[in-house]
This record gives sequence, C-alpha cells and structure tokens, in this order.
Amino acid sequence: MTTQRWVRAFALGTMATALLRVTPASAQNVPPPPAPVQDTLPNRRVGVLRPGDLLKIAVFRDKELSGDYPIDARGYVQIPGLGVIKAAGLEPTDVTDRLRLALVERGFARPEISVQPMIRVSVLGEVRSPNVYPVDPGTSLLQLLTVAGGPSERARLKDTRVIRDGQAFQVDMEAGLKGSAAGRIVLYSNDVVVVGRKKGLTGENIGLTLTAASLLLTILNIAFLVRNNP
Repeated sequence: MTTQRWVRAFALGTMATALLRVTPASAQNVPPPPAPVQDTLPNRRVGVLRPGDLLKIAVFRDKELSGDYPIDARGYVQIPGLGVIKAAGLEPTDVTDRLRLALVERGFARPEISVQPMIRVSVLGEVRSPNVYPVDPGTSLLQLLTVAGGPSERARLKDTRVIRDGQAFQVDMEAGLKGSAAGRIVLYSNDVVVVGRKKGLTGENIGLTLTAASLLLTILNIAFLVRNNP
C-alpha cells in the first residue's frame, strides 16, 4: 500500500470513530420499563402536618415570634422564644392550640395567633424553573407545573412521574392539560414531580445529527477516492 493510500485509510478510520462518538448517549441506554399510568395516587389525611411542611406563624403584637418555620425530620418546629413544639401528625388547629398554650406559659394573657401551613414539593426535569416550592395544601399537579413556569419545549408530558413515599407513579399530564383527572392530583409535602424529555430529534440534538451526517458524507467521499485512486 502506498503512503497516500495509507493516509487516506487512516483518515477513514479516524472519522468513523468520531462519527460513533457524536451519537447521543441516550441512544446507548436502554430506558426502564414505564410505570403504570395513573389518574389518582394514594391519598393521605387531608390537613395533617408532615415533616417538610412549612408553618407561617403570625403572633399579633409580637413580630419577633412571627415568621416561617419548617417542620424538621423529627416532626418538630423550633421557634426562638417558645422552644420546640411537636407538629407532624397534627392538624394545624392542634398546633395553633399548642402555640397559644406556650405563649400563655410565657406571660401572654390573651395571645392572638394564626398558623398557615404550606407544603414543600420538588419539581425536576423538563420544566422552565425546576426547584423546591412552598405551596398551599391542596395544590394540584397542574397548578404546580404552572408555578414552575410550565413545561419546556423538550418536555414529554405523557412521561410525568410523581414520586411519593419512595414509589414512582407515571401520570399523563398531556391529558391533564386537556382536563383529565391527572391534572387534579393533589400533592403533599416531599412529593417529587419529574417531567420527562422527548426522544428523537429535538432542537438540542439536531446539531449532533447534522455533524454526523457531514462526517458520513466525508467518509464516503474518502472511500470513493481510495477505491478509484490505487
């Protein structure tokens, strides 16, 4: 083999390797089997506080005690000036009564207090603003997607998953946007919502596809020249 043909053959092999490297990584992975599509999820007692909930406490005529307090993993709320108070497993009215009693024990004659619970839910995947959000109890899946800025252009709403208590449930939010029961699923603290991504050509990997096509055309041209120029 002449030096010129050897160089051409080497270039052919190098470009073939490059072509393999630009193949999207997702094409090399076998996706897990989909979970059953759900229109409803296991329910909990409505109104019962859980670790991860946030309490917006307002003590009238005492701004120092007012504020936002999370319920920790043990189920307690720590309020400077009042101490540690059990909250998880109770209704908000029960927590209000406990806080009022704690204020009386510290010298407040007729304490006026309000407790507004908030749940904290995570939104991941193909939404415009993935984050952990404090929202009102009773917030639906559709309302949460709105809070997160809505789905991105790469979102595959049929492949939305809600992870609750370590178990994943697939939800068809494309149907939910059209009014199905999926959009009205009520969320709870520590729920994680994951919006899936479209497969195939999207705006993100079109550039990779064009690059691969260009390399393939170059390889074919080199192969043609090698064959016709011994």
